[in-house]
Amino acid sequence: MKRKWTKWLGIMLAGSMLVGCGSRTGGAEPLTAGSGTADGRTVQGQSGASRDGMEPLRTQAAEGQGWDREDGGNYEALQQFSRQLLLENLEEVNPLLSPVSAYLALGMVGMGAQGETEREFRDLLGGNMPAVSGKLMERYPQEQEGMVLTIANSVWVDQQLSPDGQWIADMEGIFRGEGYRGVLSSQEITDQINAWCSENTRGLVPRMLEEPLSSEARLAVLDAIYFKGDWSFPFDASDTAKRLFTREDGTQLQVDTMSMYEENQRYLHSDLGEGVLLPYQGGDFAYVAILPCEGTQVREFYRQLTPEKLAELLESESQELCNLRLPKYEVSFDRDLNDSLQAMGLIRAFDGEMADFSGLGKTEQGNPLYISLVKQKAVFRVDEKGTEAAAVTLVAMEECGALIDSEPRELFFDRPFVYMILDPETQVPLFVGIMDDPS
Repeated sequence: MKRKWTKWLGIMLAGSMLVGCGSRTGGAEPLTAGSGTADGRTVQGQSGASRDGMEPLRTQAAEGQGWDREDGGNYEALQQFSRQLLLENLEEVNPLLSPVSAYLALGMVGMGAQGETEREFRDLLGGNMPAVSGKLMERYPQEQEGMVLTIANSVWVDQQLSPDGQWIADMEGIFRGEGYRGVLSSQEITDQINAWCSENTRGLVPRMLEEPLSSEARLAVLDAIYFKGDWSFPFDASDTAKRLFTREDGTQLQVDTMSMYEENQRYLHSDLGEGVLLPYQGGDFAYVAILPCEGTQVREFYRQLTPEKLAELLESESQELCNLRLPKYEVSFDRDLNDSLQAMGLIRAFDGEMADFSGLGKTEQGNPLYISLVKQKAVFRVDEKGTEAAAVTLVAMEECGALIDSEPRELFFDRPFVYMILDPETQVPLFVGIMDDPS
């Protein structure tokens, strides 16, 4: 069932923040059928209803604009995007990103791109992005005993932007997005965006914005992803102890380290390194940690870890008797992704003179839109019981002016390693990071 665009506002704000659309200081109201469209098309539904009405947004169907909306089973472009996004952020300590969150947020904006700007989005996200995004929204949100995964999308439209009807339909139909209209540069909208992020990450990302968006901001698109999974085979807390972890510069520190002795593990190995796959309850997702071969730096290892090499590692899985050690850790990461995405080929979208987002709609002044900010915040926690992780991606747009050995294998993650929450079937990482310093 599609999520209604007014759902969050009705539940969380109970109408207290709804204001007249003439105000320049008020908070968000639901994006309703009364909103204009860029090309004069009408949006079906309650055109004569009150601005404060809570009926769902309904739109006319229209033909696509060159995107492949059918092939949702080819994840190659998403796999490449996931790898490249972290490659562009390797200079940071303990880098952590959610490629899926970034992919969905950029996909929502990309649906409104035209011409050469659309081509750059297609090159970056794959021509089948709408089909893949729809498949992700069908496949991933789920909850069962010992595991929960939620994905939420929202669109925040400034009162000076009239969104295109087809674009609105795609936000609801493909991305199951919720829509709100207000003054994006107001403190009220800032507070509401932060409340939305906190609600949809269960408090792990309580604030996305520290200050209001620019007065030229006309559109903000957000994706929030939250994961909490209990290990199928949890660690015993009594086996957790302070142990040495050696950083790449040779310095050592004592960190809380979980241990599991003489247990069969899902062991991975290739010419690049070795690792372990720890399943979460339900079996749909797994934590993967990979140690590079001795003498290979972790970032050089990650540069070699192409989707094909990751597939080779996963296909090598065998049951091995292991003594396993894994540090407990909590990592948070806050990163502007503008430079990363431009280095990945998304150039025109950030240039006010070249960007073509005419498929999104028109501003009151008829000026073009461009991306001013892509930002992601992510949090990742690992302990004896399992893993909890969350990420929010914001896109803001402004208007211009095998066999068991007799002896257990020792698999100690006591130096930098790569880790991820992986969907083994699609081989798409929901989260991927490098652990440099678990302290």
